[in-house]
Amino acid sequence: MAVSMKMQQRTIATASKQSIAPVARPVARPFSARRPVAAAVRSSEEVARRSSVVVRAAAPAPAAASADKATAAEYYALVCNAEWFFMDPQNESVAEQLREKVRFFKEQNKERDFFIVPNPKWLDAKFPEQAKQVKRPCVALVSTDKMWITFMKLRLDRVLKIDLKSMPASEVLAAGEALPDFKPDGKWTAPYARYTPGWWNVFLPNH
Repeated sequence: MAVSMKMQQRTIATASKQSIAPVARPVARPFSARRPVAAAVRSSEEVARRSSVVVRAAAPAPAAASADKATAAEYYALVCNAEWFFMDPQNESVAEQLREKVRFFKEQNKERDFFIVPNPKWLDAKFPEQAKQVKRPCVALVSTDKMWITFMKLRLDRVLKIDLKSMPASEVLAAGEALPDFKPDGKWTAPYARYTPGWWNVFLPNH
């Protein structure tokens, strides 16, 4: 009797276990670096929105460019004795440097931004103390390119560097007395011909 009851209990327990439905576990998906389509779409829309904001923020750039151009109109000058500048053998490469600069500007379709000003009127009028240090006749190499003027100051050495920031171009380029005809001094020993006196005339403001 007891044995039959135990067998019935085991039969009931086995039936109960079979009646319980197994719990479905989520299927593990293989790892992928791809983002879901919806996330990719949202990301593209976000990038497009940010790009449009950047474009709108950069719109005032033309005004900034105009301001930079206006600032570039400030002149800088190197002043020295004219005969030393044009005729001293150590400065003979200056002529070639200026010619190369003109050629480069033409190739780039740029307007020339440097001039040679004989006896500049502003020297005595605006800078009397510095004018006392310059032997006459004198000459000024002027340009709106501050870096180039700084380079030429180092190259020439024996010159005065003067900032003409607040001076209009018409006043910067105002020349005084014309330069005399400088004649070569001493015997020329170099294996090449000396530059013809007057080579500087092509760099005058009225040329």
